[in-house]
Amino acid sequence: MIRRNVFAGLAGTAMLAPLILPAAAQGGDLELRRRIVSASTFSLMTSRLAPNHAAAATVKTFAGFEVAEQTSIMQAMELAALPVGQVQMEAEHTRQLRQLETLNGADFDRMYLQGQLTGHRELLSLHQRSVSSGARDDRIISTIAVAGIQQHISMLQGMQGGRG
Repeated sequence: MIRRNVFAGLAGTAMLAPLILPAAAQGGDLELRRRIVSASTFSLMTSRLAPNHAAAATVKTFAGFEVAEQTSIMQAMELAALPVGQVQMEAEHTRQLRQLETLNGADFDRMYLQGQLTGHRELLSLHQRSVSSGARDDRIISTIAVAGIQQHISMLQGMQGGRG
């Protein structure tokens, strides 16, 4: 059921195709790419909840930026024909997504911001690893992603009042 929900969430962005391609050998670290897509999926799906669950306008605005960022990363991977095979979100990400679905207002905002900050730190680490060891197309995509992720971490820390 969780896999179906992940795929259903991504189908609306027309990003499903690269997620279910066979894991053809095209260079790069397939497992690293899968981890990036898994973390990106968490960020995307939780951000899609914000317009209907968040209280703060800044959280809703950030979520819009995040949806655009994750969608563009997945589109770039698709354009580069980078296979990832079957991808599922990590169990902890799935748990957090389920919990966020039940929250509204300030409670949603707090959990969403903390989840995004933790998730962005994870994405930063994964993309930095890809920059240093990935195949050419992975390095190109991750090089661009790193700058945006660093900006988002700063934004998230600011929205949390510097607690992050």
